Amino acid sequence: MYVTGGLAPHAHRPVDAGTGRATGWGVPTAPLRLARVITDPAGATGSGGRYTPALAGYLSDLARLHGLRREPDDFAGVARTTFTDLVRPLVAEIADTPVDLIVLAHVTPDAEPGWPASFLTGALPGEPLAFAVADQGVAAPFTALRVATAYARADRFDRVLVVLLDQGTFLTAGPPPEVGAGLVALLLDRDGTLGELSTRVVAGVAPPQARSVLASSLADFSGTLVTGAALSPPAGPQGSAPHPGELPATGLWRELTDRPAGGGPVALADYDPAARCLGICVVTPPETEPVS
Repeated sequence: MYVTGGLAPHAHRPVDAGTGRATGWGVPTAPLRLARVITDPAGATGSGGRYTPALAGYLSDLARLHGLRREPDDFAGVARTTFTDLVRPLVAEIADTPVDLIVLAHVTPDAEPGWPASFLTGALPGEPLAFAVADQGVAAPFTALRVATAYARADRFDRVLVVLLDQGTFLTAGPPPEVGAGLVALLLDRDGTLGELSTRVVAGVAPPQARSVLASSLADFSGTLVTGAALSPPAGPQGSAPHPGELPATGLWRELTDRPAGGGPVALADYDPAARCLGICVVTPPETEPVS
C-alpha cells in the first residue's frame, strides 16, 4: 500500500481507458454520506470452528470435480472463519436503525458454501435488499459502492451497509495465497458526517496504463492518495508494499478507520490486472449540514 499527499476535491474526472485522458465529465457524489467505518468488530475474526465430517466429505467431492486432490482428512484439522461468522457481530453494531440495502464485496471465495447476505437480511431491521459483488478482484469494493449509490439514488434509501470481506481458508489448486480473514463495513447514511463519496470503476485498463489513467483521473485532486499494491511506485524508497494478497478486499479501506468528521480529502485507488479494472473512490468533507 502506498500513501502520498499533495495530489481540488470533487474535481476528479472520468477517463478514456484507451488513451488515459480525462473526458471532462464530472462524477456525482453519492446521495448518502459516510457515517461509520467498522473494522473487525469484536468476535468477527475468531474461529468459526472445524469442518464437520459431512462438510469435509462434501468439499472433498467438490474439489475433485474441479481437478483438485483433496481428501476429507485434509479438512479435519482446519479451523475456519466463514463470511457469516465475520458479519454476525455487525448485527449488534448497527441494529439501532433499519437498513435499506446491504452490498457485500469479496475477492476470495468463502471458506464453505454460505449465505452471509441472507443472514444479515434476516437479522437486521428493515428487511433490507442484499447483493454480493465478486469476480472483479480488488475492484469489487468500488463496484459495491457504485451499486449502493445507484440504488440509494433510485429508491431514495436512507441507510446502506457496504461490507467488504477477506477470507483466509479456501480451496486452491496450488499453495494457498497469503490472505487473512477480516471485515470492513462502510455505513452510509443521509446524516453521515465522515465525508461524501464519489466512486468510479474504469474497465479495460491495460496494466501499463493503470498509473497514467489514475494520474489523469486525479489531475485536479488535492489531498491524500492511498493506493493498493498494483499502483504503488515500482521503485524507490517508498516503492515497497505489503504482499498484495494480505487483505485484498479490506486492506485499502482500513485507511478510513478512525476518520474524523470533516476530515480532509482522501482518494482510495486500486487496480486489478486480471480484471483490467481500476477503481477510484474520493472521500471529501461534507459541503452542507446533515439532513435530519
